[in-house]
Amino acid sequence: MINTKFIDNYFKFLFLSFWPIIGYELIFVSDPFIKFILVTLYCIVTLIYIALIIFFKDNNIKSITIYYRISTLTAFIFTLFSLLLFPTSLFFLALKVIFVFIYLYLSYIKLFKYKIEEGLVGILASLLLLVIIFRY
Repeated sequence: MINTKFIDNYFKFLFLSFWPIIGYELIFVSDPFIKFILVTLYCIVTLIYIALIIFFKDNNIKSITIYYRISTLTAFIFTLFSLLLFPTSLFFLALKVIFVFIYLYLSYIKLFKYKIEEGLVGILASLLLLVIIFRY
């Protein structure tokens, strides 16, 4: 069985590694090949995490936490797709908006219904993603 602390730290790593990729795009002029490599690596590491969390589900992890984390990572992936790889695609923009609002909704549920403070981080992150959507 996978350790719960390992799963938590892996999610924190994914959460924190997303923001430098966005910052790299917003601050520096980047090469399309570098963008593709960054997005591909992030997607591979994220898919490994999602497989781990689904197949090695621990009874100590609440289902809202699993839904919250999967919605977080899907919102991040579609943000990377629509911002870095396909900036003119309306399809990926629509998916990004849908998954960011799902992420926001699950963050509200996690904070106000289950009283888990991690939901506040999700609310702030989803609002920041919404600002990024409307900025670009």
